[in-house]
Order: sequence, then structure tokens, then C-alpha cells
Amino acid sequence: MLRKELNIRQRYHPIPIAVLISTANSCDCDIYVEYGKSRVNVKDYDAMKRGFNTQNPNVWFYFNGCDEIQAEQRIENLFAP
Repeated sequence: MLRKELNIRQRYHPIPIAVLISTANSCDCDIYVEYGKSRVNVKDYDAMKRGFNTQNPNVWFYFNGCDEIQAEQRIENLFAP
């Protein structure tokens, strides 16, 4: 399992949530964001709409599966300036 803290406000324009979900769905591994004791599945649109907190600029992403390194790079590139 990989864990990566990303600044989701690094870009000038925020990315749409659909782009984040679509990118996550293109990966085979499980991808979650964590807020305290709760985890949100990045591949689940309803879970993201309910639980993705954009108030904090730094978000912990968790990657678990066969392509976790490539998935981490894809998600990190989405938030790069």
C-alpha cells in the first residue's frame, strides 16, 4: 500500500470531480482518501460527492493494488501546477 499527501489546491483552476473519478477508474488498484477515521473510495461517485472534503488543501491518498505506483503518479499529475 502506498500513501501520498497531495495539495489539491496547487493548481490555478480546480479539476472537476469527474476527472478525478475517471482517472481513478482507469487504474486497477483501490484508491481512497482519508479524513480522520473515515475513508472515501475515489472510484465511487456517490461516496465522493458525500465525503470528499476540499476545505483542507492537503489530502492523504491511499493506493492499494497491482498498479499502485502508476496510479499514484496519475493522481499526482492531476494536481500538479
